[in-house]
Amino acid sequence: MSELEHECRQGRRCKARVRDSEGQFRGNGVERPDALCRPCEESAFEAIRCLDDDYGELAAARGEQNSTVSGPKVSGSSELPVPISLAVDTLMTEISEEAARWARRLPGDDPYQVADCLTKICANLGTIVDMPPRQFTIWSPHPDGGDGMTTTVFDGVDGVLRLSRLHYRAQQVLGIVETTTFLPDPCPHCARKALAASKDQERVTCKGCRIVWDKSHFALLSNVLDFERKVAKV
Repeated sequence: MSELEHECRQGRRCKARVRDSEGQFRGNGVERPDALCRPCEESAFEAIRCLDDDYGELAAARGEQNSTVSGPKVSGSSELPVPISLAVDTLMTEISEEAARWARRLPGDDPYQVADCLTKICANLGTIVDMPPRQFTIWSPHPDGGDGMTTTVFDGVDGVLRLSRLHYRAQQVLGIVETTTFLPDPCPHCARKALAASKDQERVTCKGCRIVWDKSHFALLSNVLDFERKVAKV
């Protein structure tokens, strides 16, 4: 970990994780307790910005399923059975509820459409991640079956992580596999040839040691370092 006193909230899952003196992975150093390091924060923000597209693709997938329905009518009904994927329907509901939960904690009028909630969130990600702990009402599984209303406490980092994880779940449900563009240079930190550019070309991540650079920082490094030899350029 860096010289900073606190550890990234993501711990061993930190995008810029490092090994300690005992060989264990630790989160990168941060200035405030329970905060995210910059690479983890940027990665979460990027995932949240994809949620609007994810929601549209989930809706399209559900529509395609409905449009291909065939078979006998339901007894006593004039309508055909509708085999909506439970995973798609459940995830769409979770995106809608989570987006509304955080959008309505921001200043201004409360949006009600999912797209409006996500637009407001994406315009205020820095505000959300810095929110102090607050009490929220959520649905929680009941021990005897079903769900019930309960209260819990989330801070802004919880909100950002909860929203970003919905993007990765959407990718799994939709069966999306992102292609990775690897760079020819070795990592300036671990020397492995595992450098991958983000889809928007704004970040470079080492798939080996998980360190992340923004493109300007990485360009600066490439201008002054010989990555192969790990020495300064003449």
